[in-house]
Amino acid sequence: MNSLTSDAGDSLAAIQARMQACVLAPDISRDAAALGDVQICDALGATRRLGIYHHAYRARLLETLRDTFAHTLSYLGDAWFDHLAQAYIAQHPSRHANLRWYGETWPDWLDGDRLAESGAGPHPEVAELARLDWALRRAFDAPDMPVLCAEGLHAQTPDLWVTWPLVAQPSLALLSMNCNTLALWHALDQGADVPLAEVLPHPVSVLVWRHEERPHFRSVSEAEAQALMQLMLGGSFASICDMLAQRGEPSGEDARATEVAAGILRGWLREGLLGPFVASRASVA
Repeated sequence: MNSLTSDAGDSLAAIQARMQACVLAPDISRDAAALGDVQICDALGATRRLGIYHHAYRARLLETLRDTFAHTLSYLGDAWFDHLAQAYIAQHPSRHANLRWYGETWPDWLDGDRLAESGAGPHPEVAELARLDWALRRAFDAPDMPVLCAEGLHAQTPDLWVTWPLVAQPSLALLSMNCNTLALWHALDQGADVPLAEVLPHPVSVLVWRHEERPHFRSVSEAEAQALMQLMLGGSFASICDMLAQRGEPSGEDARATEVAAGILRGWLREGLLGPFVASRASVA
């Protein structure tokens, strides 16, 4: 805007608040207060001037969602994606100065009966695709942390590191999928024929993390999923062994549970899932 016609007593904060309210409002033509702030100095009237900002705000949020949820966009197609995204934008204005965080709640918004109510029918796989898209983007942008390698583990005495709390990398996330969402994602990613969506006989746990500057994901066994939850709660290798033994994985014998836990730990070290030990958090168990 070039200039303002507001009362001289108006503070800049008051003018900015009216501008923001106008941009967020569904219909700017009804916002007489904000329209009164705009000086008419050329062919563009106040409504058209503010309309540029009103449209640009929504267009930028839509662009952000299309970029963040690229596989969800490919699956839904432009028309359905934009229809749903614009409905979400109308209900959920940006709450952060950084657009990186916009869309965090969109997967939950898509869940349930949202698509059915929009006329698309029930499609639970869409929310799961969106969750995977978001988790991968979050993993890419997660804070850096040094990686615990096998050499770093072996540098500690076994009686010490076994009871120390393990540290998960900030990029780590654990998702639960009820549909063949991983098959859909891979087909979309490779430009292959996308299979029909179907509900799986049993939910599948999916691990998402970043390793060597690239996001990764893979399905995990029920035992590893339980171990990952222990990891994210700050559990130790000993607590993971106890948990596996208590749940009878795989035979209920402590020695076998320790063997399974050791195999899981080796994989985590190889894939860079762990951060360095923090001595101040050492367990006394």
